[in-house]
Amino acid sequence: MRTVAEAAPFAPGAEALRCRACGEPGLEPFAASAAVPVNNARVFARRADARAVPAGEIELGFCPGCGFIGNLRYDGGLVAYSAGYEEQQSYSPTFNAFSEALARGLVQRWGLRDKRIVEIGCGKGDFLAELCRLGPNFGVGIDPTVAPERVGAAEGRLQLVSELYGPRTGALHADAVVCRHTLEHIHDVGAFVRTLRRSLDASPGARIFFEVPDVLRVLNEGAFWDVYYEHCSYFSAGSLARLFRREGFAVDDVRLGFGDQYVLLEARIDPAAPAQAPLPAEETPQALREAVASYARRAWATIDGWRTRVRAARARGERVAVWGSGSKCVAFLSETGLEGEIDAVVDVNPHRQGRHLPTSGIAVGDPATLAALRPALVVVMNSAYLGEIGAALAGMGLHPALEAVG
Repeated sequence: MRTVAEAAPFAPGAEALRCRACGEPGLEPFAASAAVPVNNARVFARRADARAVPAGEIELGFCPGCGFIGNLRYDGGLVAYSAGYEEQQSYSPTFNAFSEALARGLVQRWGLRDKRIVEIGCGKGDFLAELCRLGPNFGVGIDPTVAPERVGAAEGRLQLVSELYGPRTGALHADAVVCRHTLEHIHDVGAFVRTLRRSLDASPGARIFFEVPDVLRVLNEGAFWDVYYEHCSYFSAGSLARLFRREGFAVDDVRLGFGDQYVLLEARIDPAAPAQAPLPAEETPQALREAVASYARRAWATIDGWRTRVRAARARGERVAVWGSGSKCVAFLSETGLEGEIDAVVDVNPHRQGRHLPTSGIAVGDPATLAALRPALVVVMNSAYLGEIGAALAGMGLHPALEAVG
């Protein structure tokens, strides 16, 4: 079981304490978790394989210079982006509405018509397919977990490449580059953005869009379920904008989206751009300090609250289910130690159903199975989906207490 705690004294080498965003020494440890599963997003056909997932350690470190936060104990060799990595969210109407509006906005603002779009970390390719459809545009998606059969050929306008993006990828030759929920998986983020900048030397007019979780929300809410091993790098609006400016991009916009859970950044290459003042959404590194200092305390209080809530329901003989089986769920269950006190974990993604979660080995069910289980409490892993899930439960004749972790 994981335990969020104040960072214990330890003596990492100077390289571990170097900021991977700005390069300055002196990251400040502030919270730690031990024995965390290293692959939260994978699901397994065999329970034994799920339970055998290796464990790693998290030691969060804060950069007082730029505001970046990273895992000082991260070992990329432990993480496998391979078969069973199942992160697709497009089975949710709520998420689809957000993604479709986002794609439409990029196409309209950037004039993406018959353009070449590259998506780094495209997952199964559904967002890129939407960008291709709306233009129409031609898309190239780069991700080791691509699944061409899930998106079709997009009328011949979509190419999916099963590999990790890196220096060997070469020139991108793109009118636009999109990267959603990938940068937080990158350890050396400065090197990654420099590689991106060099790969666009032949595409000086390219527009850039990046989307990452907002770490300021995570810190302020004590959202321990959003801190897990695959996420080795954490950004606020300010630290993300500072990273891109440092590496030669002009940042046109940085804002929050999806219920203020995500940071959305739009940038471009413009060597002649004057020095930029911070945008309204950007906070200073100093403004992050208070949130950093109180994170472990807030996380522990939240963990304790959820243990009390679930165990009280069980003591009354009530059944408890979790809706949403992704990385947040794995972190929530392993951190709280409630794996054995949950009656069901369900998910709308059919590629997760019938498979087992890492470490706990819990089998993921179809939401329809809740009609027979009739839980009194359904824990929702993301508040953005409360309306969608409540309607689905009501459609089964169920009206349980519906509570979101965040």
